[in-house]
Amino acid sequence: MVGSRLLEYTLETPEVQTQICQQVKQAAQQCLYIHRMKGLVIPVPPLAEQRRIVAELDALRAKVDELKRLQAETRAELDALMPSILDRAFKGEL
Repeated sequence: MVGSRLLEYTLETPEVQTQICQQVKQAAQQCLYIHRMKGLVIPVPPLAEQRRIVAELDALRAKVDELKRLQAETRAELDALMPSILDRAFKGEL
């Protein structure tokens, strides 16, 4: 049995994405038929290991989200400071 969260993370891995891309029918609108998904190779660790992996990946994702938020705040602060710095530079006050 594979937990849904682990399956979600697994489907996002480059290895599984490569398998999916090889199975997708090339057309104007790409699609992946369910019978083709049966051929995907997906590792299935024991349920306790799945829970540990998901908890670790969730924690990492939370850290990444926090870093993205901090980066956005820093960018906004720098964008707000830039006009003031340029004004002082042009006035020779730096």
